Amino acid sequence: QNGAQLLLGDHILRPYLPSFGCLFLPLLVDDNITMMEALHSFYHNDDQIVLKAILSVFCLGFAFLLWIRPINNHAATATNACNNPSCLRCHSTSQQHAQSFQSNVMMLRRLVQLEPELFRDMRGEIWDEVAIIEQRFESNHHNTSSSSFLKQLLELLTRTRRLITLKKSHDTTNEQNMIPLSPQEGQNPTVFFLQQLEAIPLHNIEACTKQDCPCIRLWKELHLPPNAPPVKLTGDIETLKTHFSVIREELLSAIQTNTATFHPFDDAVYEHANGKEQKQQEQQAEWSSIYLYRQGIKQVDTCKKYFSITTNILETMCPHRMGGCGFGSVYFSKLKQNTKVVEHCGPTNVRLRCHLPLAVPNKTSGSYLRVGEHCVSWEEGKPILFDDSFLHSAVYAGCNDSDGSSISSDQSSGDRIVLIVDFWHPSLSVADRTALGVLYPPGS
Repeated sequence: QNGAQLLLGDHILRPYLPSFGCLFLPLLVDDNITMMEALHSFYHNDDQIVLKAILSVFCLGFAFLLWIRPINNHAATATNACNNPSCLRCHSTSQQHAQSFQSNVMMLRRLVQLEPELFRDMRGEIWDEVAIIEQRFESNHHNTSSSSFLKQLLELLTRTRRLITLKKSHDTTNEQNMIPLSPQEGQNPTVFFLQQLEAIPLHNIEACTKQDCPCIRLWKELHLPPNAPPVKLTGDIETLKTHFSVIREELLSAIQTNTATFHPFDDAVYEHANGKEQKQQEQQAEWSSIYLYRQGIKQVDTCKKYFSITTNILETMCPHRMGGCGFGSVYFSKLKQNTKVVEHCGPTNVRLRCHLPLAVPNKTSGSYLRVGEHCVSWEEGKPILFDDSFLHSAVYAGCNDSDGSSISSDQSSGDRIVLIVDFWHPSLSVADRTALGVLYPPGS
């Protein structure tokens, strides 16, 4: 009983356990239940000491399995790994990424020693997450019979710590009516999880203005003091919205002349909107892209030949665009009719992702972006800002008839196309961004 209380906590974590296993936990931690009284009587009997020991180990192990099973299932659901072994989001614990990360950590520590003023405002939570990731790599490195158990135990302890932080964050937020901070329920980035960072699944300008959310800097230009640091320059999303027509025309020109080609993503990350048993006559699902910046690396030929105007807007008018880091990308994203991007979590919560809808058929129905418990539909020229570290998915059912598309090219008739831009989380300082760029440089 005492061991179960130590492992599971005294009622603290039970509301956050995402499994039917919650139903059995009162049997292990409540003193006022009949079964618990029976066990109490059994343990106070001086006989059958060996049987008591075996039963104690069994109960503790059963409680552990009840806890760890839903954690594993949730992680599998949230990740939906692709088949590319070099993908950081899907395979962040591979040996390749582990070696790179450890080298980058050594470099960051050296830079902090050499340039202490540059990193004076760096968040301590970054080092906390580095330590957690290093422990994860260490447990993967030991290939012994007990390594699987140790890995599960490490993951359990890490999640226990974050669940306790989650409860404290919820309590503080409710008491002070503050903006929620990470970690939040449903937030499970696959690579780097920075604690105590504002965490809102789906943003909108009205709510952000009312709450005085830091991301208001992305929505509109604020009047700041002349000597304000560059990190506070604002209005990125407003800039994209203002230049919507120009960006859209440049994209349509590239599509209609067949000079720019969309390349499909790994088919493990999307499926038919009607499930795997789709009808033969229905169009095959497809999610494809044209990258301008991929994992922080500029696609020079594509930008120069086909999208010079869009590139200039991004580089000169969007100071929060996530540059200099492997977590930041910019690309045109196309969903064909009857396509669903399967539920997944992005690699980190240090970025916010923006959709600028460029082509959305007029008669679309049953199409939406879901982030956590929130759903929103695409409207041409109306940006959507969300935190993709939360579990999210997208469904595009298509238009109701063949004339519903706003693109006349046969290549993209009836398709939904958005420009996706990754922005730094506005709460991160210059020192934070520099450190993250060292840990995960372009091309990571």
